[in-house]
Amino acid sequence: MSARTDASRIRVDLDRTIGPGTFRALAVCGLLALTASYVSVLRDVTQAVGGTRSLYAIVIGMIVAATILAKLIRPRTASAFALVATAVGFAYYLNAVGIGLDVLASAGSDLLADTAALATGLPLLRMVEAGIWTLGFVPGPVFLSWYLVARRRYAWSVVPGGFALLFLALTGDAGSLPTLLGTLGAIAVVGFGELERRDGSIAQADLLAIVFAVAIALSLSVTVVPGDASAPAFLGEDGEPTTLEGALDSSQGRSAVGGGVDLSPEVRFTVESERPAYWRTGVYDRFTGDEWVRTGGESAYEGSLEPPPGRYDEAEGVVTAESRLGVMPTPAHPVSVEGVGAESATVTSHGGIQPTGPLLEGDSFRFESAVVDARPGELERAGTDYPDEVAERYRQTPEGVSSEFETETAEVTADAGNPYEAAVAIESHLRSSKEYSLDVDRPSGNVAEEFLLEMEEGYCVYFATTMVQMLRAEDVPARYVTGYSTGQQVDDDEYVVRGLDAHAWVEVYFPGHGWVEFDPTPASDREDAHDERLVDARESGEPNVDTDASADVPVDDEDEGPDPNDPDGRDPQTEPEPPGSDDPDDPPDSGNESENASDPNESGEESSDPGPEDPETNGSEGGDADDGDGGYAATLESVDPRDVAVALTLLGGLVASAHRTGATGRLGREARLYWHGRRGDPDRDAERAYHRLETLLSREYRPREPAETSRAYLAALEREGEVDDDLAERLRRVHRTAERAVYGDGVSRAEADDAIAAVDDLARERTPVVGRLWR
Repeated sequence: MSARTDASRIRVDLDRTIGPGTFRALAVCGLLALTASYVSVLRDVTQAVGGTRSLYAIVIGMIVAATILAKLIRPRTASAFALVATAVGFAYYLNAVGIGLDVLASAGSDLLADTAALATGLPLLRMVEAGIWTLGFVPGPVFLSWYLVARRRYAWSVVPGGFALLFLALTGDAGSLPTLLGTLGAIAVVGFGELERRDGSIAQADLLAIVFAVAIALSLSVTVVPGDASAPAFLGEDGEPTTLEGALDSSQGRSAVGGGVDLSPEVRFTVESERPAYWRTGVYDRFTGDEWVRTGGESAYEGSLEPPPGRYDEAEGVVTAESRLGVMPTPAHPVSVEGVGAESATVTSHGGIQPTGPLLEGDSFRFESAVVDARPGELERAGTDYPDEVAERYRQTPEGVSSEFETETAEVTADAGNPYEAAVAIESHLRSSKEYSLDVDRPSGNVAEEFLLEMEEGYCVYFATTMVQMLRAEDVPARYVTGYSTGQQVDDDEYVVRGLDAHAWVEVYFPGHGWVEFDPTPASDREDAHDERLVDARESGEPNVDTDASADVPVDDEDEGPDPNDPDGRDPQTEPEPPGSDDPDDPPDSGNESENASDPNESGEESSDPGPEDPETNGSEGGDADDGDGGYAATLESVDPRDVAVALTLLGGLVASAHRTGATGRLGREARLYWHGRRGDPDRDAERAYHRLETLLSREYRPREPAETSRAYLAALEREGEVDDDLAERLRRVHRTAERAVYGDGVSRAEADDAIAAVDDLARERTPVVGRLWR
C-alpha cells in the first residue's frame, strides 16, 4: 500500500471522527468564549457596584430562553423579544436589589446621559448608574447571539456579541485579553459553523487556521480608539501610574492603590491666603477594591458654584504655578475662580473645578471657597436625613465585603451614638493602631480590608481608603479626596507646596452642613518623612526644591502656619482627636507623601523635570534592576504565556497559508532541486539524481517533449548547441548511471554518489550569487 493511500485513509477516518456534530459543538464553544469576553467586563462593574448574581442569572436565563424559542419564533420576533429582554433586565435588577420600578423613572435622565457619554469614551465604572445600565445592556446581545446560533445562523450570531464587545472596547473597559478572547470566539463560531453547515472536513482546517491568524493580527493592530483625555479609550492598560505625582492624563478619573513610593521635593505651586487649608484637587466616590473612580461627567464652569448648606466662612487666595500644573488646587467647596484657566474650566459632578489645559510656570488664578463653620456639637446633632443623591452615591462598597471587616468596624464604632462620633472613633483607631510607612507591598484583593485586618503600616492612601469604607459599612456617606496638605509657611500669608505635600484624606457628609474633612493618617511619622526628604534634597542640591521665599527657611524652624482647623472658628471638626485628648483640635500636618495611587494631578500634572532625579515620575522604588540571579531564568519568567499563544497562532496561520496556496509544495520541490536528501537504495538515488537534472535543464533550456525519450532529449540539446562539450559529457554520465539503475543490472553506491555529486555541482552553478561564487 502506498503512502498516498495511507494518507487518504487517515483523512477519511478523521473526517468520520470530526464530523458536523463536532464542528457544531466547537462553534457553540466559540460563542461561549465570545459571550464570556464581554460578560467578564460587565462583571468587573457589578462586583464594584453590586448585582453580579443578577448578571449571571440574566445571562443564563437568556441562553436558556434563546435555545427554547429558537424552534418557536422567527428572527424578527426574536429581535423584538431582545428589546423586551433589555427592559426586563433593568426591571430584574431593580427588583433583585429591592428597589421599586419607580426608581427607573427618576434615574432615567442619568441613564440617558451616561449612555451618551459612553460614546465619547467614558468608562463604565465612571457612570453614575453603572449597575442599572450594565444589567440592562446584557440581555439583548446574549439572547440574540444564542438564538441565531441555535438556528445555525453562525455568521449572524456573532454580530450582537461582537457589537457588545466592540462597544466595551471603545469605552476602554475591555482590555487586550477579553478582546482577544472574544475575537477568537467569534472566528471559531463562523469557521466551525460554516464547516458544519457545508459538511466540511478536516482537510479544510488550514483555512480555519488562516482566518484565526488574520483575526488576531487585526485585533492586535487596533490598539487605540477615539476618546478624550478624560476618558481613555484604548485596549489594555498603558502607562499605569506608580506614584501620586507621576500620574498621566490617562489616569484622570481613576486612582489605583499601589505599593511603595518615594517623595518628590519639587515645588508645585505657591498660595497667598490668609487662611491655611488642605488644597483639594480631586474627589472620588466609587471604590472597586483596588482603585478609586470618580463617577459622572463634567460641565462647563459658568462663573460660580453653589456654597455648602448651613453656616460657613469665606476663604480667598491666589495660587501660582511653579511648574507645569494640571489641576486647580483650592480649599474644599470652591465658590468661584478667576484668572488663567478659569474661562475654560470644567466642574465635576462632585463640585471640583478642573482646567481643560495645563497651567504653566508663572500662571496664577484667584479662588474663593466656603469653609464649613460647624462645631462638634452641631455635627453630633446633624442626624442621618441624607439627600437621596448623597445616600445612593457615597455609601457604595464592593461586593463580597467580609464579615470580619464589618465586625471590626462595628467594634471600633460600638460607643458611637451618631455619625460624627463614628467618624471620630474610626479616625482615632486608624491613627493609633497603624504605623506610617512609604515602603509597603500592595495587597491583593480588597485594599481596605487588608489594611484594617492584616497590615501594620501604610501611607495616606491606605488610611483614607480604609476610613471611607469603614464609614460606608456603617451607612455613613463618605468620599475619598486627594490634593495637597497646607505646605511650608514662608510668610504670614504665603505657603510653598511641594510634591511631597501630596495627600489623601476623607470627607464625611453631615445634613445641614455638607462635606467635612477628616484625616486618619498619623502625623508625626509623616512629618519626619517630609522633613528628612527635604533636608536630603537641599543638601544634595536637587533642582526646583525651593522658591526665593523658602530657600532660607531651615527645616527645623519651619512653621506649617496657622491651623486650618483651629478652634477659633476654623473647622474644628476636620481634625478631631481621639476622645479624651487634651487637644481635640490638633492641626492637620502639612508634610506628606507622594503616593502610588490617587493623583492630585489627575488632569495630568507632570513634574517640571521628569528626569532620574525625580523618582516619583519614574515610579522608582529604590530597588536595583538586577538582583544578580542571572539573566536566563529571569528572561523565561518574564515571558507572557499570552504572547506565546498569540505567536504560535500567528505562526500556525502562516504555515496554513503556505499549505493552502501550495507554497509548501513549491518550497519542497525547490529544496529537492538543490538538495538530494537522505540516501538509501543506490538505484533509486541514481534515478532521482537524473530527475533533478532534467528539472535543471528544463528551467535553463527547455522541458522534454512528451514523446521524446530521455536519451533523445539530451542529444537534441547537444545538436541545438544549447550545451557545450564539457556539460554534455557530464549529462551523459548521469544519464548512463540512471539507465543502468532502471533498465540494467543496477549501480553501485559509489556510482550513485558520483551522479548525485554531478547534479549537485550543476545545481550550485546555476544558483544566483552562489553560482558565481561556486565558479
